[in-house]
Amino acid sequence: MPVNGIELRNDAGPLFRVGVVVATHGLRGDLRVRPATAGSLALADARELTVLLPSGERCLRTARRVSPHGASLLLALEGCSHIDQAQAYVGAELYMAQADLATPEDGSLYWHQLEGLRVIDRRLGVVGTLESLLETPGHDLYVVQGPYGEVLLPAVAAMIEAIDLEAGEMRVNLPEGLIGLND
Repeated sequence: MPVNGIELRNDAGPLFRVGVVVATHGLRGDLRVRPATAGSLALADARELTVLLPSGERCLRTARRVSPHGASLLLALEGCSHIDQAQAYVGAELYMAQADLATPEDGSLYWHQLEGLRVIDRRLGVVGTLESLLETPGHDLYVVQGPYGEVLLPAVAAMIEAIDLEAGEMRVNLPEGLIGLND
């Protein structure tokens, strides 16, 4: 995923955004992190984090501890043991190597694998490109930009026929009238 036009990578390969530091927590330098995807614990798998500080500076840090804390995660970094040190990280974006991710056991995919896929409907053909994900209480919605404008597709298995990562495609079977509902 390019950041300011630069593809972020490290020795382990491409990086992806895993969260953002929203606040400090306590006096011992812990950080409160909002995961990039709600409920994601991917940060716990990170061996090394690339930290993009609000100043634009990039640095590498090792996570000592990651634990759930409500909708957030608490992160302790090596070398950050006081609230004064932690304050410098507020607003920082956290990136980790895709290679550090655990393979989902249920066959599901990570968002970074889906982002940018071309969405093709059985009836309508190309609907557009999968741009983002909206998290809602009922189910997530895929935001697709293309010839029909912005289309919101429910991210449910009943509508998805196939995902071919090598071809960069998601094949769907949309119900009649769904495209018109987004107008």
